[in-house]
Amino acid sequence: MLTPMQPELKAVVRSFGLKPASGDPVFSHRGAVGSWSAAALVTGMGPDPARQAALRALASAPFDHVMVVGIAGGLDPALLIGSLIVPSRVQLYPDGPVRTSHPLGPRQAAGGLMTTDGLFDDEDVWKPILARGFGAVDMEAAGVAEACEADGVPWSVYRGISDRPDEHIVDQSVFGLSRPDGSADPVALAKYLARDPRRAKALAHLNRCMQTAAAVAADAARADLAAASA
Repeated sequence: MLTPMQPELKAVVRSFGLKPASGDPVFSHRGAVGSWSAAALVTGMGPDPARQAALRALASAPFDHVMVVGIAGGLDPALLIGSLIVPSRVQLYPDGPVRTSHPLGPRQAAGGLMTTDGLFDDEDVWKPILARGFGAVDMEAAGVAEACEADGVPWSVYRGISDRPDEHIVDQSVFGLSRPDGSADPVALAKYLARDPRRAKALAHLNRCMQTAAAVAADAARADLAAASA
């Protein structure tokens, strides 16, 4: 399981029952689900860090399947906060190759996920993405898919919707509060709240949305892995 950020890793560790992998040079946590051995790591945010992390993971040992598990921004009006998307195709914005996913178990993948290298909160950008049939956006899936396909390893994506551009929960200033691994930048956070302490309530709401979305994705991924081992 490849998770872009630390909060998403926590959801995977909790759902899969993973334990710290002491001394492992690649994976931070390991465990088992049914007959499957499972390992997890944080890739960092962005398509290139995700691709590089996937390449390191795939070079460390043979793997049967790779899952990208975490949160995404919803574009499709039907994808409310807390919804699950397991896309059948992903693409790197704006015109990368369209790659087809292969979920485990009885899951039928559906819909499109566009991978971007940054936050797209301008409707002049995200509305055309939706019009092309991509109901959600993330920053890592296409990078992982590229690495997996180069190595001949099937992959799938599990994303919970944590925010929507039309609800204006996340903007560039909020996006800038996180380090590459998704952990909070304390200096940036202090400056952000100093300008308006009332922003703390909005950040707390966003954190709850992210936790819910990450848990939805992790639980779905674990359920499919368990079903595939039956």
